[in-house]
Formats: sequence, structure tokens, C-alpha cells
Amino acid sequence: MTVDAGVLRGWSKERAELYGKPHLGARYTRGASYEALQQRCAVCGRRAGSCHHVARRSWGKTFRLVTPNGVWELRSPLFALCGSGTTGCHGAFHDGGLRAEWSWRSSVYEEAWWNGELLREYGPHHPGLYEYGRWLITDRYGNEMFREAM
Repeated sequence: MTVDAGVLRGWSKERAELYGKPHLGARYTRGASYEALQQRCAVCGRRAGSCHHVARRSWGKTFRLVTPNGVWELRSPLFALCGSGTTGCHGAFHDGGLRAEWSWRSSVYEEAWWNGELLREYGPHHPGLYEYGRWLITDRYGNEMFREAM
């Protein structure tokens, strides 16, 4: 699906697509704070030691999505992971060894996201969004490492 450039405001669709999707074993608390909700890494199952922002923090804290059905300040999803920013699965995301991508189950659902229908119904980060899409985590060679199947 092609998204109007005005909606993306100079961002790539791939980058904007990361914002507002469901978390994996973590959540935001107050303000910019966040916490892990599970003791195991969302990717490998080892002990979780940190939370990873899926969208790079250098890209900005939010992506403002303006749609016919509302306006949302979307934040990066969080993953509970093993290691730190330099070790374990968390480090692998930072060094390019792992990559997360949101995959829609149908182009109809993708369109409903970009026109704000799904956000109006569920809101950002809602676990109910797993009915419409899933996280695919691949290694640097494109091998599938994990598929969130909620």
C-alpha cells in the first residue's frame, strides 16, 4: 500500500510503520518511563534485562499521524529483551544483527491503520492490534528469528 507523502511528513513508510504498534513484554509507565512486564526475553527466552525502543530514539520520541479519523502522537513500541544496548538480543538490535518489522495480515488492515480506523477503535500499542498484524524479527541475513503470533 502506498501512503500519501503528506501523511508521512518526510519520513519513510518503513520508519513511520514502527510507531504505535503493540509492545512485546514491556510498556510505558509515566512520561518517558517504561518497564518490562515479563522476566524472559521476547526473542530468545533468556532472562530479560532491558527494554528496547523499536524505533531508534534518534528518530524522535513520537510520530504524529494525522488521519481523517483523528490525530495521534505515536510512540515507539518497547520490547523486553536480554542484555543491554551492547549485549544479548538488545545489543543485536543495536548493531543490526536483529531487525523488527510490523507485518499486516491484510492490506485492508494496513489501510485501516493509515486512515485512523484501527487507532480510533484500539488506540496506540493496544494488544488487540495483533488481530490485524504481527511482529517479524529477522537476523541480518533475512532469516526469521521470531514471529509474534498472538
